[in-house]
This record gives sequence, C-alpha cells and structure tokens, in this order.
Amino acid sequence: MTKLLVCIDGSGYADNICENAAWVAKRMNADIDLLHVLRRHSAYQSAASDHTGSIGLGARSGLLADLAKVDEERGRLDQQKGRIILEHSEKLLKDAGIEQVNSLHRRGSLIDTIQEFEDDVEMIFIGKRGEHADLESEYLGANLEKVARAIHKPLFVVSSVVRPIKRFLIAYDGKDSVNKAIDYIIATPLLKGLECHLLAAETSQEEINTHKTENRLRDAGFDVKITRQKSDHADKTIADYVTAHDIDLLITGAYSHSRMRSLLLGSTTASLIKSCKIPLLLFR
Repeated sequence: MTKLLVCIDGSGYADNICENAAWVAKRMNADIDLLHVLRRHSAYQSAASDHTGSIGLGARSGLLADLAKVDEERGRLDQQKGRIILEHSEKLLKDAGIEQVNSLHRRGSLIDTIQEFEDDVEMIFIGKRGEHADLESEYLGANLEKVARAIHKPLFVVSSVVRPIKRFLIAYDGKDSVNKAIDYIIATPLLKGLECHLLAAETSQEEINTHKTENRLRDAGFDVKITRQKSDHADKTIADYVTAHDIDLLITGAYSHSRMRSLLLGSTTASLIKSCKIPLLLFR
C-alpha cells in the first residue's frame, strides 16, 4: 500500500499540511503516517547547568533539584501537547476522507526519525517553517534544508496558503534531480489531468534542451505549456512565472550544490521556497 509520511508540529502550517496531504493521498490512493517528534530529554536537562552560575555548592544542589523537576514537568507537558497535535491532525485527515491514518509519536532528532521511516513511504510532507517561527518571516524553518538534503524521496513543502491545485509548474534545468521529478510525474497518478507548465530559465550562455522531456510528458497524456526565458536570476524568473500564471504547485530539483557553495553564492531552492507563496514538491 502506498504511504505518505506527514510531519507536523504546533506551527500554523499544521492544518495546511493535513489539507495538502489529504489531497495527495486521495490522488495516490495512499495511507498516511502522521509523525510528531519531541525534543530529546537532553534538550531539557541541559538547562540545569545554564542557570546555576557561581553560586555556593549547597544552594546549587537545591537549584539543580528544582530545575530537574521543572524539566521533567516540561517534558511531560510536551508529550501531552504532542498527543493533542496528533489527535487534532488525525481528525482533520479523517474528516477529509482519509480512512487509514497511523499516528507516530517519537522523541529525538527529526531528521533521524524521518530517515528511519523513509524507505517505507512514497512522499514526505513538511511545513516551510516550524512551530516557533514567524509565519511572515523571511527565514525558513531550521529543519527544512537539513531534511531536504538528507532524504531521497519527494519532499512536499507546504506554504501558509492552501488552495485547490489545478495547475503545476516544472522548473526545468536539465539536471538529474528535475529529470527524477519528470520520471515521477509520468509514473504516478498524482498530477494526471492537471494543467502542466514547463519553464526553462536559461542563462545568456546556456540553452536547455527540453525536447525529450516535452515528448515524454505529452506521451504520458499531459498538455504541456512550454516557456523559455533568458535570465541570470533563475529564482526570480520562476517566482515571477508562478505569480503571472497563477501556478498552484511548483516542482523543482532541490539543493544541487553543497552547503558551503549555497552559503557563499546563495541557494536557488531556498530563494524559491521563500518567494513562492505556494507549495513546492522537491526532488534530489
């Protein structure tokens, strides 16, 4: 049975993640594993040594004991909060018509936990920003890039805006990651029957060959609208196209360069996630 891994926390994206995941699950005839990951115990316990300062040994011992109780209570409340988040999201999914929802409550690293389940799922869902982020912030969630670089399954990045998905755009650069996306689009029912756009954003020194890809998509039943644009700023060209053509879902390769190169030169993937107010489906 096809299965989706849907990662949720207490952020403002949680309901949108469920709505997008329900849409994909129906089109893919998939079950859903709903995942909430708690911080490690050490994340609470480390606070103890940070608050004692240079006070006397006797007072320090008492304070450490008090802090341990606070940390224990915080951990208990986090567990309770996680169960509430899972129950709420499970209800949203079942109200949307998804019969099989399996709730997973784990503690530890989000990336390690996702990798634990990755082999058994078809697609992974995550919000653009996490629970403690400002929804209007220009910064992305702390885990998003780490997850995108760590996994090899399609990653559905959910935005703060949810609307029916009627048309999608493939940002095509001819690289292996976007050709993997083409293979996926052709092989699965996910996007069949939707309006398909393909944009080749070329620099002044390059020309991207799209003929084979066009033919493959058309042979698979897609009526492809092809656009070629010369630009040295592919991220802006793609974002402008998304807005101008009312695109509902952007499909692109993800983080094709190393972290160091992205840090020095900027990342097209990160720029697109920030600037496009729609969901993205990323492939590596």
